Amino acid sequence: PSLRAAALAMKWFFFYDANFRPLRDNMVSTQEKAEPGAFELREDFIEDLCVMNGRAGGGIPTYLYKAQKIKDALDATEEGEVFLFTDVDIQFIGPCRDTILESAAGVDLVLQMEFEDIGVNIGFVAVRNSPASRAFWQHVHAEIVRTQALDQRVVNNALYSGFAERDFGLTWARFPAEIWASSQAFFGAPPPNLAVHHANFTLERAPSADPSLKLEQMAMVSSYAAGGERQPLLVFVEATLANQSMLDYRDRHFGVRRPGPEWSTLAEGHVARAGGFREKKQKGGGGVAAAIDAATEAAIDAGPGSAAAEGGQEAAPGAEGG
Repeated sequence: PSLRAAALAMKWFFFYDANFRPLRDNMVSTQEKAEPGAFELREDFIEDLCVMNGRAGGGIPTYLYKAQKIKDALDATEEGEVFLFTDVDIQFIGPCRDTILESAAGVDLVLQMEFEDIGVNIGFVAVRNSPASRAFWQHVHAEIVRTQALDQRVVNNALYSGFAERDFGLTWARFPAEIWASSQAFFGAPPPNLAVHHANFTLERAPSADPSLKLEQMAMVSSYAAGGERQPLLVFVEATLANQSMLDYRDRHFGVRRPGPEWSTLAEGHVARAGGFREKKQKGGGGVAAAIDAATEAAIDAGPGSAAAEGGQEAAPGAEGG
């Protein structure tokens, strides 16, 4: 890249292990093709992230590693600087750096939409190095340690409850739909100006270490965006709307069955505002929630390139968002 391009390059942090090298290589090659010189790669390779089968995003080891790496990225950037942090199940369709900077203007944090109507996904985030950002990610890491909870659930709770704004002064926003996650297929096909595709949701389950379903989805979306065959993606959208794991995921994370604190930033009467839901236990201790979680958390993930699927960082047979 030219000296000017290099000077303007945004730092881009991500990590992966040997299982997800194909996703990493596809991500980096599509970015270089879409917008040469726009980003300065800051990548970490770990031989084995020890992902947990059946847990969205690879489970606790991945959640903690990711939160720590964002804290490390804050230490590696200047005060006020905006950087990008992503999972590796991402492909770049077109230029996106200007969209990132425009979206980050005046705020500390910008996250991908989980769904068009609600939710954030932490698989594609722009972070401004600020006191509020540093305090927020310290809190996220500590909460994962304390609760052993899904990192994406921790983030959504802190943002939508108003806690992050009240306690840290954090300001945040969501990217426009052109920074697209496949969980957004619940609301239809990608927009014509698609710039980024995050394969966070798959219709089927796959072993945590197998990225093949995500790579197949990326080829489908890339072809659609390039003006190629449209029908496979439209079929995917239709199937997403009817996918029971996706419906369960929305209900448990953004609907009437959402546990956790009140999301006071939502309007009175909003279906997701109250929170506090608890599933009834069945004999044997498992219960309805546990049965759904095992399926759902295996599909929508939000890990570095983690489990069966991603979405809100949990999902189902290939569902959930992370």
